[in-house]
Amino acid sequence: MSADERIGTAERERLASDLALRGGRLALEYFHRAHVTAKPDGSLATDADLAIQERLAAEIARAFPDDAILGEEAGLSAGPRHAIYRWILDPVDGTNNFARGLPGFSVSIGVLRHGQPFAGAVYDPITRWLFTACAGRGAWLNDRPLRTSSRPLSAGSLISVRTPFEDGMPPFVEEWLRRHRLRRFGSTALHLCYAAMGGIDLVYDHRASLWDFAGAAPVLLEAGGVLTVADGTPLFPIASARRDSARVAVLAGNATSHAHALADLTAPAISR
Repeated sequence: MSADERIGTAERERLASDLALRGGRLALEYFHRAHVTAKPDGSLATDADLAIQERLAAEIARAFPDDAILGEEAGLSAGPRHAIYRWILDPVDGTNNFARGLPGFSVSIGVLRHGQPFAGAVYDPITRWLFTACAGRGAWLNDRPLRTSSRPLSAGSLISVRTPFEDGMPPFVEEWLRRHRLRRFGSTALHLCYAAMGGIDLVYDHRASLWDFAGAAPVLLEAGGVLTVADGTPLFPIASARRDSARVAVLAGNATSHAHALADLTAPAISR
């Protein structure tokens, strides 16, 4: 590891947290008055998304000019393609809530090192909850260390599932909805952080993008959780050659709930 990397690891962790807070403050300035536009896929975007992303990207580029930066809005891609560190920005995760004046949105900043989760910060400016983590240093909610629960899936379990399902609801999701209690707050990053704090037992998102989970992944993993592709294969490392806007089905939760859910997912394939 170079001297720059040794110095930069702690600085990147601190900058991610600081920028998440700054982005959250800026989001609140736009809240209830943001200008809303529709994307081609039917989702919403606001002028706040672009303003926050531009502000965060400029600060990162100034501090770490050799790092790559990827952002959800306007296809932001800056810096060397094969950089050791890649910053993944979701300026407003949960834009559909934000655009309607509802809580349930966050500013998410993830840092990958060689394609692996290195540092992350997810900030909910409504609750003032800042989730942070860095590889090998644990996960935190404000000043409180986080640890996932060890609960198995049961009738009292809380699960988060993205909807709609364009091709019909999978049988395993129908079964989960019969067995468990559904919670959907609107921000994938927050759902993963809620799993890290032991509030949500299982997260299934069949259309997640890199910026949806990059900031929360270190939080969940450092808290002892599991985050994989829906078939159980590793989600990381994220190769720099991968199309960054590609959608992927992810499964997350504490180790026990993840194993139980994975069995439900793979059972039909095994029986065939």
